[in-house]
Amino acid sequence: MNTCLIGFNLTNFLLAILLSKKGFEVDIVFDEKNKSKSNNRTIGISKKNIEFLKSILNIPNQYLWPIFQIEILNLKNDPSKKIKFKDKKDENFFLIRQSDLLQLSLKKCKQLKDIYFSKCTQNEILKLEETNNYNLIFNSQSNNILIKKFFSNSIKKDYASMAFTAILDHKKINNHAAVQVFTKYGPLAFLPLSKEKTSVVYSVQKKFGLNSAKIKDEILKHSKYYNLKKISELENFDLKYSFPRKFVHKNILCFGDALHKIHPLAGQGFNMTLRDLKLISSIIDNKLECGLEIDKSTLLEFRDKSKHINYIFGVGINFINEFFKLDSEFEGKISENIFSLLDKSEFFKRNSISIANKGLNFAIE
Repeated sequence: MNTCLIGFNLTNFLLAILLSKKGFEVDIVFDEKNKSKSNNRTIGISKKNIEFLKSILNIPNQYLWPIFQIEILNLKNDPSKKIKFKDKKDENFFLIRQSDLLQLSLKKCKQLKDIYFSKCTQNEILKLEETNNYNLIFNSQSNNILIKKFFSNSIKKDYASMAFTAILDHKKINNHAAVQVFTKYGPLAFLPLSKEKTSVVYSVQKKFGLNSAKIKDEILKHSKYYNLKKISELENFDLKYSFPRKFVHKNILCFGDALHKIHPLAGQGFNMTLRDLKLISSIIDNKLECGLEIDKSTLLEFRDKSKHINYIFGVGINFINEFFKLDSEFEGKISENIFSLLDKSEFFKRNSISIANKGLNFAIE
């Protein structure tokens, strides 16, 4: 069975390893201009998803940093009025640098004899649609010629924001609490990587016109707890939401970033992709066990089981983002009372942790 994965990125590396274990030959084709690059972004991975990820890839423990507590504060940044999620048994989730996970998965792909890499032009990628060389084609690039030609009809939202990322070096602390502060300019997340390093993701609304110096000042203002030694150079990327109305064309499936882009405020984007990997793996396993063809029907089954879940999840993240944008216009007065109520609700906190851990479809295990 032959499969083609379009895009030089983390999603495809993990998918290639997963398919290789099932006996597929996998071609990873990519346009040199669209290769993923290492940066200082981090990925939060839920407990349930870390179990699945470790079944695909051996990740040494030193790459993973456990988070035992999550704190959410509004723009008044009042420690007495916050929502605190703390798992009484073990970790809420794990953090890993994106560049580390990318390199680990790429190294594993290069070790497997049935995974091949090849550079392609956009025209050569387009011609894949006309060939019958592959049982399945997964397109995990959100900006290539296939998207423009076959999947351009999508639900889109411009968040009118930029995400700025950096790494903080600080004095050694007991650093196992992730903190999100909803500031006047947008959500600012502190994500621990070790006792002496913490990553930050600051989603800043463009209307404020903040330059890098001002953004660093805001980060420093909210990071007094860390006793900083230095802050790295800022990196940034545009924030947009997209969800294709059409998942499948012939034997091509939109996947990864091509399937869903969401706001990073809840740290759920890559967790959604891991759940998609789990689902497509389960569908393929069931077909192989029943002696059925691995063809377009595999992709259609994935679409039918995942589309509504991913859409609802993305809309939920958009609602949270819009709520806090409105709250900032009222100087945090809306969330101030709500936070006090929610922090006292074990039902809310228990179910929030469960959704973040397993997603909306609890049946996919």
